[in-house]
Amino acid sequence: GVSSRKTVHEAWTAALAGDPESAFGGVLVTNAEVDAATANAINEIFFEVLIAPSFSAEAMAILTTKKNRILLQSKITQPIEGKMYKSLLNGVLTQDKDRGNFDKWEETGARPTTATEKEDLLFANLVCKHLKSNAIALVKDKQLLGKGCGQTSRIDALRQAVEKAAQFNFDLNGAVMASDAFFPFDDCVK
Repeated sequence: GVSSRKTVHEAWTAALAGDPESAFGGVLVTNAEVDAATANAINEIFFEVLIAPSFSAEAMAILTTKKNRILLQSKITQPIEGKMYKSLLNGVLTQDKDRGNFDKWEETGARPTTATEKEDLLFANLVCKHLKSNAIALVKDKQLLGKGCGQTSRIDALRQAVEKAAQFNFDLNGAVMASDAFFPFDDCVK
């Protein structure tokens, strides 16, 4: 699951709601300190690896009660500006960094995009960027409701995303969709 909220605990709760079934034994990555409330919530299910910039003393005491749990502190490094690195067999691939969401916002369609829809579309596009092959991200209120990825067909990826959202009883009315797939026909969007 993926979510953006004002607190780590709120983000954890919303992200977990996006797919509580797949979460067991998973990896949690956050961009803010894990506090005691979040640590208690995390401890309710098994999470093997947690990565955060920091853990409060109370959170450390709670999280270290689980045997074999791995807690990692993320550190901001200063690589060469504008470059990304991927390790490969016997070397490193260096490429230009993806600078973000899009170059220019253009409105098309029967009605203008609302401010809330635009925020959700920006969030969905960032989530979609990290999925694979015909990726589909269905988002509402900066929460991933369903995702489809790794499919050879964009239609199968959308079907997968809609079924995942239905599995956890999410209402897709008012949700937005982002995709890296090419949509030559209106078979996925109406």
